[in-house]
Amino acid sequence: MGDDSKIAVLHAALHPVTGPWSVMRELAAAQCASGRYVGVGIAVVVDATWPSAYREEVRNGEFAFYEAPLPRTFGTAAFLLQRIRPPPWRAWIADFAARTGARRVVVHLHNAWMSGVFLPLPKIANVGVSVVATFHGVNEHFESKPVRLRLHRWMAQRLTRHGARLTSVDSLNTALAEKLFGLSRSSFTVIPNGIPPFAGGPEVARPTEGALTIGHVGSMIPQKGWHLVAEAAERVRAEGIPVRVLLAGQGPDAGKAAEWAARNAGWAEYLGHVPDPRARVMPRLDVLCLMSQWEGLPMAIVEAMSVGVPVIATDVGGVREVVEHGKTGLMVERHADALAAALRALWRDPERRGALGQHARARFMERFTLDRVVALYHSVYAETRA
Repeated sequence: MGDDSKIAVLHAALHPVTGPWSVMRELAAAQCASGRYVGVGIAVVVDATWPSAYREEVRNGEFAFYEAPLPRTFGTAAFLLQRIRPPPWRAWIADFAARTGARRVVVHLHNAWMSGVFLPLPKIANVGVSVVATFHGVNEHFESKPVRLRLHRWMAQRLTRHGARLTSVDSLNTALAEKLFGLSRSSFTVIPNGIPPFAGGPEVARPTEGALTIGHVGSMIPQKGWHLVAEAAERVRAEGIPVRVLLAGQGPDAGKAAEWAARNAGWAEYLGHVPDPRARVMPRLDVLCLMSQWEGLPMAIVEAMSVGVPVIATDVGGVREVVEHGKTGLMVERHADALAAALRALWRDPERRGALGQHARARFMERFTLDRVVALYHSVYAETRA
C-alpha cells in the first residue's frame, strides 16, 4: 500500500507499566505533535491492576485508544494466553485505519521478544500492516530454566519469522538477544529512549541544605533494588548523615515498601504510583538511586537527567550508555555497602553533586530529547513494509 503520506502508528503492549508505559505515552504524544502521521494510537491488553491514571492520560490526549481485558495471570503465562485468546487486532486496526484514513498502519509493539506471541497480525483489506518491536531490555534470567528459555526463544523467533522490524533502546542488550533467542544483533536498530526537555525550565537541581533526599522511581520488585536503597539509607543515617528517602512505584513489593516507610515515617515516604514522576518526584530529589539486577535503558534515569538530578546506578544493561561514571553520575556494585559509600561521598561534597547534575542535564539535551527519537523511529517506519 504505497501512499507513505498516509501512515498511522498504533503503539501496543500487554500490561505496560512504569518505564515501558512512559516510553509509549511520551513517544506517541511526540509523534502526534510532529505532524508526520495521519494518526497515532495506543492499544493495551491489561488486567484490573493497571493504573486508572494511565487510562486517563490516554483519554485526555489526542490518541485513538483500544483496550482488551487480561485475566490476573502473570509472567510467561499471560503472554502464552494471547495465542489462545488474542486481542481483537482486526477490529482495532480496521477501526484505526478508518478513523485516520491511513493507507498503512505501523503496529509498534513494546513487549520486547514476547511481542512475538501477537504475530502474525491479520491482513486488512486496502490497508498495509507492518510491525516494529522494541526491546526495552533483556530482563529475564534463564539459568536452570531450559523449558522457560525454549518458550521465550519460540516467542522471540516469531518476530523475525513474521517480518517484524526490531529495535532496541540500547546496544548491549542486542548481544543478549542474540545469545538467548538467536536474534542476530545486526537485525536491530538502536534507538534510545527520549522525553521532551523538562517543562519546569532549564534550571538544574542544586545541592540542598539539610537532608540529602534520595529516591527510587520504578517497579517495586526485588530486581529493581528498592530494598537496597532502603538498607543503604538506614546505614548512613546510623552514622549521622541526614538522608531522606522517597519510594515511587507499584509492584509485588509495594506492601513491603509501604511498611518500611511507615516504620521510618520521620524520614521515609512511600508514594505508590505517581503520574508523571519527572514533574512530581524528580525535582524533590538530590540523587536518584537505581540498584537494578538487569535493565534496558531505564526511563527513570533519563527523566532524572532531564531535571539535572545525578544518578547512582548499577552497571547493567544500557545504564552505561546513559550514566558516565564520575561525570553524569556514579556506577556501583549491587549491594547496600557500595550504595552507602557513594551516598557518603556525595553528602560530603555538595559541589561535586551539583556538577554531576549539570553534566547529567547537558548529556540529556545532547542525546535523549524526543525530537531526535521521533526522527529515528520515522526512518525505521519508512523502511518497514507490509
